[in-house]
Formats: sequence, structure tokens, C-alpha cells
Amino acid sequence: MSLTLDFTNCLAEAIGATHGLTKSEVDTLVAKFPKHHENIEELRSTGESSFFDLPYQSPAELKALIKKHQGAWENLVVIGTGGSISAPRSLFITLGHGEFNQLDPKVRKGAPRVFFLANPDPKGLNDLFDVIDIKKTLFQVVSKSGTTVETLAAFMWLQDALKKKSGKGALSAQVVITTDREKSPFAEIAKLEKIDTLNIPNNLGGRFGVLGNAGLFLVGMCGFNVDQLLKGGADMDKRCRHGDPHKNPAYMHSLVHYLLTRKRRKTIHVMFPFNNRLYGLAEWYSHLCAVSLGKMLNRKGKAVHVGPSPAAALGSFDQHGQQQLYAEGPFDKVVTFLTVKDSGAKATVPAVYPKIEAAAYLAGAEFSTILDHGYLGAEQHITASGRPNMAIHLDTVDESHVGGLYFMLQLSTTMSAELYGIDPFDQPGVEHGKQATFAQFGRAGFEDLAKKLKDYRTKPRKTC
Repeated sequence: MSLTLDFTNCLAEAIGATHGLTKSEVDTLVAKFPKHHENIEELRSTGESSFFDLPYQSPAELKALIKKHQGAWENLVVIGTGGSISAPRSLFITLGHGEFNQLDPKVRKGAPRVFFLANPDPKGLNDLFDVIDIKKTLFQVVSKSGTTVETLAAFMWLQDALKKKSGKGALSAQVVITTDREKSPFAEIAKLEKIDTLNIPNNLGGRFGVLGNAGLFLVGMCGFNVDQLLKGGADMDKRCRHGDPHKNPAYMHSLVHYLLTRKRRKTIHVMFPFNNRLYGLAEWYSHLCAVSLGKMLNRKGKAVHVGPSPAAALGSFDQHGQQQLYAEGPFDKVVTFLTVKDSGAKATVPAVYPKIEAAAYLAGAEFSTILDHGYLGAEQHITASGRPNMAIHLDTVDESHVGGLYFMLQLSTTMSAELYGIDPFDQPGVEHGKQATFAQFGRAGFEDLAKKLKDYRTKPRKTC
């Protein structure tokens, strides 16, 4: 696996000290990283999050369940919300064919078409069932807690439809539940309905579960290599198992973002891949960053209100849009470009208009070269405009590289939380939203919040 982090254009020597980091600022924080690394290792050893251990898990149970279902279904529908579904959806976009569902089944080698139910939009639910045969569909339900309203409601709706159309044994035959086997109500439902389950450890948030069962079941069902994905994560973990940011891309990625946010007020962090497949990863990273680093309280309970605002852009498409803002708008952003040396396919511009200068110069150009030139132009423009930017370069997009990149970004986010003094693994703001929904539905134990929301709903509004 070859992955390189280039942070040259975040430094003062490239863009000036007004917006770039000085050597002294970087060196001062680098000197503190051995201690920060010790703290990260303590989080690992005390089991604060099992994402550290995922690359080394045994996938035997997972593979057995995949083998049971492989080649048996026309469709796979993943049901979940938030991090529980952003992780598998991101993996699918990153590793899969750009038109996966349109491929002939023989080309997919028996892998099912894949759909995602991530939002309780009633039209979205019904629209999906307009295009799939429910009797030929496997459903993966993902919820660690088993109490998430949107996922639970979608499952209850599904089980009713399945039993009506496929019979009493449909749930056992056509559903896999991925949840916390020890505490989740979904585990109770699975036992009642005789549904196969895959475990989500209680200390694994959905956004950190890319290499967990929620993501790996989809990976295996689509014919991607589970072992190589885990190996990529393990290789990156070994590469980053020390406290020197100059040799640790996860820590340097974190250090530079932290300093630019604290010292230069670069509060918007943009992930800008010049590759369609990696745009799904950029969207997942926005979710990871927002939930893990957007916190009101630090670990000591003091109000700090920290966290960058993440954004995702796609090159070269957004060179014709977002680039305008990044190069000439407010000086509040740091951009991370994501490039791939091997695009995975070839396409060449034919020489069809030799007498039209505006077209002739493109004759023979590789489309991958168009992307590369677009990236270099965007980077040079932003750098010349005095805006900090870095780049992550991959040789190719395959399971090994992807596993390493996901692990690196998760570790970087964990280190950023360490620098901010916050907990990256909790999500009090998300939990409030869940509780607000419980309260409005009259769930026991949320009566006080229900009254507040009822009063809020009746407040007079100024409208036009």
C-alpha cells in the first residue's frame, strides 16, 4: 500500500506566515506528540473504542454468513441512518463500479444490486419498493443501539411487508441484523424472529465502524476482498504506531488541521477528491469529523464549543463551482486534495476536429490526465492565493489502499480530539435529537422533554 501525505502548502514558506504555519509552531507541537500518542495508546488499551482493533478481528463468522447469502439474492437493501449507514455506503461507492446496479448480473458475478434506506421519507420507502422484488431481496438492518427511531420504524414497516408478501419465514430467511448483541432491542427481535445477527461492539460508534461488520458484510456480498481491506487497515495502524508526526501521516494530518484551526482560524475543512469513487469517502469523512469533533464540553466538563465545519467537493467538477469560493472567498478554509495515480480505467480523447484550435490541442489526451491537470491547477491556484492546502496521494483505489486510508482518517480524528481535549467517541448532540423524537412519540421517561417540545411547537412565529 502506498499512501503519501503532502502538507507543504500549509506552511509559511509556501503561502506566507499570515495563513501558513511557521516551522516553530509545527516543531513546538511535534515535541508534545509523544505524550499525546501515549494518551491515544491508553484509549486503545482501556477499550474506549474498538475501532483500533477492527483490522485484527477474525472475519470467520462474517464470512460464513456471507457464504450463506452470496449468489442467492437479486438485491441487497441496507437500512440504517447516520454513521451506521454512512460507513457501508461510503465503502460501496469507493470500491464498487460507478454503475454497479446497472451491470449485467454475470458481470457482477452474482453480487446483488445495492440500495440504501437512510431516511424515513415515506416516498423514498415506497419508491424503492417500486423497483425491487421484495421476494428476491436481502435486507441488512444496521443499528448498534437498536433504539434509533428511523431504523426501528423502517424495520417494523419492512417486517410487515415481508410477512405479507413472502410468508411467515421471510424475516428469518431475508434479514440480517447488525447490532449490539448484548444490549440492543434488535437483538431481542432477532431472537424472537430467528434472524441472523452480526455484532457491533457497544464501544464502536457507527462512524468508526467502516472496518466493522456493518461495512464488511456489504463488502463481502459485493465480492470485494474483506481480508485485503482489513490488511490495509492493519498496515496503516502499524505505520502510525508511534508519536513522531513527521513519519506518521495520521498524526501530521491532525496536527496541521489543529494548528491551522487554532492559530489561523481555518475552521472549514474541505475534502476535495479528484476521483469519483473517493467522493463517497469524503462524504463519510464529513460525518466523522462533524460528530467526533463538534463538541460543547471538553473531557473536564468545561464549555469549549470546538470543532471544524467539514465540507466535501469533487474534482474536477467542483473546479467549476466550489473552487471559486476556496480561492477567492474568506480565508477560513484548509483544503485536502485526494488524488489517485491509477484511475482504474483508460479513455482517450480522439483527434476529430484538427482544424478547430479550441478542440485540436486535446487530441490524444487521457481523461486521467485531464483530472491530474485539474488537480494541479486547483492546488496551484489555491496556494498562489495564500490558502493552506494539503494532499493525500494514493497509487490506486483497491481494498488495501482504501482500508489504510479509512483507518488513517479515523486515527487522525481521534488525535484531533486529543489535541482539543474532547471525547471523539460520544455524540451528545446526536443523542438529544434521538431523545426529542422519543419524547414527541410519548415514549416513557421523556415526559419533561415532551412538554418543552410541545411548548416550543406552540410558540408564535414571525413569517412572511
